[in-house]
Amino acid sequence: MVEVQSQTGSPKPMVIRRCTEVPMAMGSPTASEMTRRRRRRSRLMSNASSVVSAAAAGIPASEKHKISNNEALMHLVKATIGGGFLAMPEAFHNIGIVMGVIGTSILGLSVLNMMSCIVRCSQTMRSGKYVDIILAEQNGKKTVGNGDDDGNNGSKQLARQRHSNELVLPSMDYPDTVANVLKYRAHGRFARFASFARNFTSASLVATYYGVNIIYVCIVSSTSKQLIDQYTSEASEDSWSHSLHGISIRWYPIIISVLILPVGMIRLMKYMVPFSVAANACMLSGTVAVFYFIVFGDGSQDPIPPEEQAKLVVWPATRWTLFAGSSLCSLESVGMLLHIENAMSRPLELAGPPYTLHRSVVVIIIMNSVLGLFGYLRYGDQCAGSISLNLPQDNHLSQVIKMMIAAGILLTYGLQLTVTTDLAWQGLRSKVVKSMGGSDSDDAEDDDFRQK
Repeated sequence: MVEVQSQTGSPKPMVIRRCTEVPMAMGSPTASEMTRRRRRRSRLMSNASSVVSAAAAGIPASEKHKISNNEALMHLVKATIGGGFLAMPEAFHNIGIVMGVIGTSILGLSVLNMMSCIVRCSQTMRSGKYVDIILAEQNGKKTVGNGDDDGNNGSKQLARQRHSNELVLPSMDYPDTVANVLKYRAHGRFARFASFARNFTSASLVATYYGVNIIYVCIVSSTSKQLIDQYTSEASEDSWSHSLHGISIRWYPIIISVLILPVGMIRLMKYMVPFSVAANACMLSGTVAVFYFIVFGDGSQDPIPPEEQAKLVVWPATRWTLFAGSSLCSLESVGMLLHIENAMSRPLELAGPPYTLHRSVVVIIIMNSVLGLFGYLRYGDQCAGSISLNLPQDNHLSQVIKMMIAAGILLTYGLQLTVTTDLAWQGLRSKVVKSMGGSDSDDAEDDDFRQK
């Protein structure tokens, strides 16, 4: 007996039961051997390692571990707002005031449309007319027709399922969504590319977010070294703080790893919410302090020459591509999207009413536009790659800003690491289970047991 639970917004999910008969082969293991195997695998994949975010390991989190719409919004905002957000004034420097505001809005709406399409594609493949097709294929049955034909099975219940909007199948991650769309849509014309697309998407996401995690460690390490060297430069030689001055930058990633390892071990999105809230608070506090320097300044900087002041439109237009690259870096978090959707208690409300995804993207567009506009108006062509570099380096408030931004990035590490670890665990999971003496069918039985 296998249960497939629907992921809807209603408090009582729909349950579809399907029966499969597994013939007993000659020499099948005894009940005691099966129990020992199950215990070995349960020790391996229980608790934290068995509840990776939603679809990544095929083990959905229980309802009490699901996140609300507001918690999903916090994750979406924090997954997007990072180092690229501080580069928005420099992005406006490459396009100008008018085109900067217009371009940020256009790119933001384009990203919103793309992310909404990804969510709807994933949810479409888990509901409606695709349910019985995918289930039949998983059971080894011959499927009549394809995903674009309604068919006529004579069952009123299946007909209602085909035309419903309930998420019946388990959640899918980004690579599975890409593969299933190629396999079942467009009358299966692109089914031969499904396996390649899944592997390519997985490799691309792992490479991207692994690089992001490395950059985060570098940012926090370099910021920490600057602050420590500055505050220990005048310490007496016999004090313990003097020993911290001048430490090689190579030691800082090792020290930072002690802090990020506990955060990176958190696998449930529900338990990452406090970190996202704290990280958003740190980034917001740092942004408010940046606006203090933008509006009031500190009186130590020379006036900007007229030829370097902000311009309405920047020419030549070839520089606009630099704006597009910087702006897109601070607008999209497509790799985290389906991980967050899979962890929601009401996943249909991400791209549908009350439009959690849309609200988060609007907040991100406004924050990027405001910081880019006013930062460019204040510093003109002198905008650095990060606006924190334009702040006075010997001011205590600017040092606090650096600490808040570094803390916000550090608290985001666990959220960004989720994509890399989940996709890597997918490739290792079946191999580890087989090495422990199990099989794919036994692994599926354990998955079904944990879902119950």
